[in-house]
Amino acid sequence: LWPVSRKAHPKPFMALADGETLAEKTYRRAQAVSQNAPVVTVTSRDYFFYMRDLYEQTPGVSHSEHFLLEPMGRNTAPAIALAALHVKEQWGDDAVMLVMPADHLIRDQDAFAEDVAKARALANRGHLVTFGIFPTHAETGYGYIRQGQSLSSANCHKVAEFVEKPDEPTALEYLESGEYHWNSGMFCYQAGVLLDALEEHASEVYQAALRVWEQSDKSSEVIEFPADPFCDCPSISFDYVLKERVSNAVVVVSVVSWSYIFSWKVFSELYQGDEWNCSIRMASIPWATR
Repeated sequence: LWPVSRKAHPKPFMALADGETLAEKTYRRAQAVSQNAPVVTVTSRDYFFYMRDLYEQTPGVSHSEHFLLEPMGRNTAPAIALAALHVKEQWGDDAVMLVMPADHLIRDQDAFAEDVAKARALANRGHLVTFGIFPTHAETGYGYIRQGQSLSSANCHKVAEFVEKPDEPTALEYLESGEYHWNSGMFCYQAGVLLDALEEHASEVYQAALRVWEQSDKSSEVIEFPADPFCDCPSISFDYVLKERVSNAVVVVSVVSWSYIFSWKVFSELYQGDEWNCSIRMASIPWATR
């Protein structure tokens, strides 16, 4: 998504056609399903003031946020582990976490809230819950989840398999089978359940995150992780940890209108219009000179 998405201005800060950024939309989504619980944001320390100001300028929601600031990127597993340690300390082992990346677009908020309610119930039963999106076409840019045994709740299944991004013929087979769903990268679980799973199945991630947590100043709602221990965290995605090692993963299959904004092709599919309308919409995005 260059040149709109850059290191100093990554894609969650892109303004869409309605003038709202992906980060703002994610924040609103979190507020809508949080049942008045605080929103915890894990981000780079370089983006803290931008995120804070973005939240404070969002009308119609309460502003009770916690920020966990990374000195460098180490992928999603360390970030999620540290968020879980924070949630456990603040609200206990049984606190349910909903993890949402800030570069997703979800248009049907009511349907999403219903899916989150299902995920919360499953998380309270000790499951690690992921969200699978019912595929509308043979997409090669997403990972997939193959559903297994059906659970008592509608559209909820045990996870039979996580698979990497397929080639086009394989993606078409997945679509036609009806058993595979796009891996959304969103998760829901109790903080204690997640930490126990990491300690057992990904101890290198758990121990590194614990060292960072123990050396952090936790005297305020803005916690900046120290660089020395943080740089020792393995750079590994949470998806990899989940798909390779745990047995209590379940998937809530969702039919919400969902997009992971990772390319201009995906961005262009969000809106309909001729080339002139497209140019007008693109002009509303804050370019590097702004």
